[in-house]
Amino acid sequence: MTKVFNNNLIKGDYIQNNTCDNQMCENGVNEYSKECEKVSLVKGEYQYNDDFLDKFEKDVVEGNFLPEIKENLLAMVNRARELEIKRIQENRMKEKKRILSEEKRRNKLILLDKIINQIKSDKNNIQVEAIIEGIRKLRFKDGRVCPHCGYIDIWKYGKYDGKQRYKCKSEECGKTFSDITLSPMYYSKKGIHKWNKYMKCMVKGLSLKECSHMVGINIATAFFWRHKIMDGLRINMGSGCIGGIVEMGHMAVIESVKGNVTRNKNGGVFNKGRRCGIKNKYTLIFNDNKPKVDYVVCAVDRKGNMIIEACNRRVNKITLEKIFYGKINSGTVLCTEGNRHYHLFAQSMDLGLARGCTGDNNQKYHIENLMGMKREVNQWLSSFNGVSSKYLTNYLYWYRWIKEKNLFNKNYRILNYFTRVRGYTVNVMAECCDDNSNATESLFLESHCKYSFMIIKDFKKRKPIYVTAA
Repeated sequence: MTKVFNNNLIKGDYIQNNTCDNQMCENGVNEYSKECEKVSLVKGEYQYNDDFLDKFEKDVVEGNFLPEIKENLLAMVNRARELEIKRIQENRMKEKKRILSEEKRRNKLILLDKIINQIKSDKNNIQVEAIIEGIRKLRFKDGRVCPHCGYIDIWKYGKYDGKQRYKCKSEECGKTFSDITLSPMYYSKKGIHKWNKYMKCMVKGLSLKECSHMVGINIATAFFWRHKIMDGLRINMGSGCIGGIVEMGHMAVIESVKGNVTRNKNGGVFNKGRRCGIKNKYTLIFNDNKPKVDYVVCAVDRKGNMIIEACNRRVNKITLEKIFYGKINSGTVLCTEGNRHYHLFAQSMDLGLARGCTGDNNQKYHIENLMGMKREVNQWLSSFNGVSSKYLTNYLYWYRWIKEKNLFNKNYRILNYFTRVRGYTVNVMAECCDDNSNATESLFLESHCKYSFMIIKDFKKRKPIYVTAA
């Protein structure tokens, strides 16, 4: 007679027989586990209760079974116990993760609500004339110049809608312009108050969706505004200058065409945003559709001055000379990662070469700042869920700007990245809600003082900005 397990098994009723079939016993134990799981899910409890298994085990031990069958039954009981304990532990971990995720979401909403209330409480009270006057002073600090042809002889040409107009005296040009001609705000249908509010959100580090909601513009408009501002900022900042003890190196970034949609939608395997570094490189070696790799060259001195550029070819002496020629002070001591191309570059530029781990006992020659800079750049790009290669240089210059303004630790996106595991703290929330009016004004002036106008249709055919050797 074959041993049969049915619903009465849950109540502890079962039939003992020396010819018990092992498969049917296993089915009975599995049926018990499924039933207990249903009961546990209904009650919402994660407590382990093995009364039935204890009773079953006791009856097996005391029952009249063959030794082989008894051993198999006890093994199945132990396995059922282990599976039940494992399932309960997994449920507990899922519950903890759910509670932690809910807490993070609630803290993020509290933080975002504080930022929104702060921006709204300011009521956007800015002096339009003061902003325009600041742009005018920066643009015409070396004299009035026509933004269209560069002619230095211009005159005032009345006012339109309260804005001062100018006219070029050149016979070939003769165009009129204003203080914001060929700037990010040029041809914009939104007022200066919305631009100022958007820059506040940008300094706070809010996402495009949050910026569009705060300012009251479309998310596509928020995207174009961000890159127009970064274009003006990059042109105004220039490459920079370094000196003293300089730490220099580079990092690899997989080329990305994120945002480009072709008609046949065959964008390739690597059409999404990628973080820095090459993940699963051994898989890529044997892949026919290998991705192209961009390189980010980083250099930082002990005063915090930095140069950061993107190039689309392997870093060698010629590329380094193209990037750093005329931007490194004489008498500079170079600390590198040991790449021979940097040694050749140091020799060609007549720079000192030192490194703490190459036999030099002087501990001041290290690359700790360089490695920290690489980690920050990696986190900075990752916080945007990947950056398209054609905008990579803009994001690198934006990173350099917030570092120069000491805003990196107060940036919402960076704080969101660093506190993703530990959650938000009161100090973090307080830092995010600090008043950054000076930084907002600085961003406004520095992004509008140069001629960097770009129309929206140019974004589709935009090419990446790389530093390449001739």
